[in-house]
Amino acid sequence: MTAVKKSNLSITNKRKVKVFLFILVLSSIIWLLIELSKSYTSSAIFTVEYKNIPSGKLLQSKPVSELNITLKAPGFSLLKYKLKKHSISLNLRNVVKRGSSYYLLPNQQISYFNAQLAGETEAMSVLNDTIFVELGNNKSKKVPVYLSSNIKFKLGYNLIRDIKIIPDSILITGSEKFVDSIKEISTEALQLSDVYEDINKELKLVLPFKNINVIVSTNKVKISGVVDKFTEGSFIIPVVLINEPEGVKINTFPKEIKVVYQAGLSNFSKITKNSFLVVYDYEQYKNDTLLKYLTPIIKQKSEFISSIKINPSQLEFLIQK
Repeated sequence: MTAVKKSNLSITNKRKVKVFLFILVLSSIIWLLIELSKSYTSSAIFTVEYKNIPSGKLLQSKPVSELNITLKAPGFSLLKYKLKKHSISLNLRNVVKRGSSYYLLPNQQISYFNAQLAGETEAMSVLNDTIFVELGNNKSKKVPVYLSSNIKFKLGYNLIRDIKIIPDSILITGSEKFVDSIKEISTEALQLSDVYEDINKELKLVLPFKNINVIVSTNKVKISGVVDKFTEGSFIIPVVLINEPEGVKINTFPKEIKVVYQAGLSNFSKITKNSFLVVYDYEQYKNDTLLKYLTPIIKQKSEFISSIKINPSQLEFLIQK
């Protein structure tokens, strides 16, 4: 009988504890709701968007990206702005110009901020009292495309001519300051090894202006290169001397030179003695009378020739007056 009474007492005590805890939690919730319904003043951080940029102007650099704004709002609303950053717009229509600089006063845009805030939330003041912005003109410019590559060919193979890039330049449009700083645009890196066939690839451009308002005519290019097996050939040709003065006889040693060249097999038969012009210029001696030899100058060569070697590499001469 005593055990039953103790059991009933234990159940009763547990019920009392549960009821007490329920009342405590409920009271806390009610208290919290009452407190959060009251108005408070506190600051919150907002991310900034810039609106109404003056016609024909662009932001030349990224200005202040956050504002610390003092708000008056019910606890519920204030908590929302505390827990998560919200964005707010600044009106650049009110920008002030002083010399070549522009600035605006956020505290003069309180009514503009309030129009963007929800419910009973009210902006009171902005900690950032002055924001400087850099405005400039919109500009377009063509810049060359640079091929970033590391190409290794199979032994005996090479390009017949330089790789073609299509297009070889692109049009960029954006803020004057930024556009003027761009000299070229590079492709993504092209890595090839043991190449023996023609190259045809599409490459993306590496655009160095993320998060900047810049428009490009294209963000990728096509590259092509004709690859051929190369072989070596040679010709014996007479020495050609230019700028020889009147009344002076120049004797050269030797009278003929050997031109060794490399060309692709597919175009090898097209190479003749007329495919290149090698000369020696007397002006070299006139500019330095201590010279005892002249060096060859390749005035022209066929596009099918990849390299030329002249033998001998120096030409001795004797002046007879």
